[in-house]
Amino acid sequence: MSNTPNTSLSVESAVAQLQDADISKRYYAAWCLGSMQDPKSIDALVLALKDETDRTNLGGYPLRRKAAEALGRIGDRRAVPALIQALECEDLFLRETAAWALSRIGDPSASAALLTLLASDQTQPYEVLIETLGDLRTVEAVPLIRPFLNDASERLRCAAARALFQLTGDLTCIDLLLTTLHSSDINMRRAALFDLAETGHLPIVSEIATAEVTANLKLFALKQLVDSAPEDASLDSVLKVIDDLL
Repeated sequence: MSNTPNTSLSVESAVAQLQDADISKRYYAAWCLGSMQDPKSIDALVLALKDETDRTNLGGYPLRRKAAEALGRIGDRRAVPALIQALECEDLFLRETAAWALSRIGDPSASAALLTLLASDQTQPYEVLIETLGDLRTVEAVPLIRPFLNDASERLRCAAARALFQLTGDLTCIDLLLTTLHSSDINMRRAALFDLAETGHLPIVSEIATAEVTANLKLFALKQLVDSAPEDASLDSVLKVIDDLL
């Protein structure tokens, strides 16, 4: 979910612009509110999340997607019921963005709806669903996620490994991610880097430090590793690596 912090609107003017007749202005207003991350805009964004007027020829809802993203960036739990409802929409990308937003907010009350999607026969945004269930520590998801360790998609295998480690502590999942960290595909190395960081498993700090990615990506990953680590963990080894990279 890309985001650029610069905006020419105030919170009040962006909220007002969400009601503009010009849909492009409404979309920009939702983008701005996500950038500013002001909780005062929650109610207006929830209304935009339910909008039915901005629909593409293929059935997608661009404004609703952007509103869901903005709500995730703000991170206020008042948005959770509306985001759970958005998971029922036929727009695959809205379901994906809503799941991502629920992960950012971190409210476990969303787990049941996410489990229902993962277990359904309908095509789903599997990667985000799996990652969100891991982030929410939804242990009930383990039997649904485990088959993805053998999926044809390497990205889904990594998402499953990350989530299963979060849910079970199974170190073989870390091994799978470390193997991908040494992939010949730079995009897969980057993806594995951040999956490892999300696990909070501090013993892999040296693997992150020596990964074949740019130094700035290593620093971002190490920060995330610290943020995801257990509260009582000693961070000395990670902080030393960060100092060395700086």
